Amino acid sequence: MMNPNIDTKIDWQPLLDRLQFQGEKHLPRYPGDLKADLLAHAGLNDHARGETAYQLAVEIARLTTCCDPEIIYWFSRLVDLMRVQPSEAECRKVLLVDNSSVRFCL
Repeated sequence: MMNPNIDTKIDWQPLLDRLQFQGEKHLPRYPGDLKADLLAHAGLNDHARGETAYQLAVEIARLTTCCDPEIIYWFSRLVDLMRVQPSEAECRKVLLVDNSSVRFCL
């Protein structure tokens, strides 16, 4: 089942619109607390894996430019994966409780 706390249609453009070029740097920077704003924008402030998703986005971005736009991109992709409902093939165990089944996804 999808997590109701994660928005299914997130518009990342407001965060991208805030990116600014500063001085003679070639890559834009986010003028504020990127981590806090990404987590808040995605509704993941209190989500157990919100911090993990952000840290993973930073680690992936470090493999190339490690710039703020790339962190936003990878974070958005990870959040998208967090929203995916597991398929029936991924749900391996079934527990019968009072004649009803409850799926446990591994």
